[in-house]
Amino acid sequence: MSELTLRIMTALVLFAGAVAWLFYVPTFWFDVILAAVAMAATHELLRMVDMPKQTLFSMVALLMWGMLIVTHAQGLWLPLAWLLLLLGWFVVLALHVDRQSLPQVFQKMVYAQWMMVWLMLFVMALMQLHTHEHGVAFIAGACVGVWLSDIAAYFTGKAWGKHKLCPAISPGKTWQGLAGGVLAGVLGASFVWMTWVDMPLFWAIPLALLLVVVGVLGDLMESALKRVVGVKDSGTMLPGHGGLLDRIDALLPALPLAGMLWIIFA
Repeated sequence: MSELTLRIMTALVLFAGAVAWLFYVPTFWFDVILAAVAMAATHELLRMVDMPKQTLFSMVALLMWGMLIVTHAQGLWLPLAWLLLLLGWFVVLALHVDRQSLPQVFQKMVYAQWMMVWLMLFVMALMQLHTHEHGVAFIAGACVGVWLSDIAAYFTGKAWGKHKLCPAISPGKTWQGLAGGVLAGVLGASFVWMTWVDMPLFWAIPLALLLVVVGVLGDLMESALKRVVGVKDSGTMLPGHGGLLDRIDALLPALPLAGMLWIIFA
């Protein structure tokens, strides 16, 4: 089986699963599955940065995800959950890491915390949006925008890409690919939002533009972390696609920012 065929098959399975999860699963089970996905992403992140004592760090993270799901990340529970993670991971570091390896492990923990902040915001935004009127349609539009942007950027860059966008972080990305990706992503997200969310054009276009641009930054942030820790993919969980974080990296900052702005000003 070719790499392209494997990628397409995995993408189809992921798409079908995402549609079923988003549109047909009750809120309670939606949150439970979301927590499981978040925990899988956390485990993948700890492996990616090569954190020692991964089981202990994962147990602290599991408590934090449980707190967020039970409280639905309402009010001050989100910052409290992050403080639990921050302090809990430091306790594990202090009690189970020797003095010689402390500088390296502390640095890895900082890397992991950076991504965990975005992952927590992503989970919080999904939970809040899922219970909001038209929130499911908004999530669908955001996913369509980010995914179309990624696909269009790849093919546009392959066909016409000449000028590197950010060679130190992601040598394959070009300004031409970015332009094609932004155009496709904005059109895709705007169409879904105007059709299903009844969002006016003057609001849908700038919000979709913000979504797609921030999504590109999210992709670059994860690429920068992979460069720093010296890995090609965040993991091997998804055949042909690498890791889970490789598939949701653009959504991590884009969905919370666009979603919260929509809830505030809609």
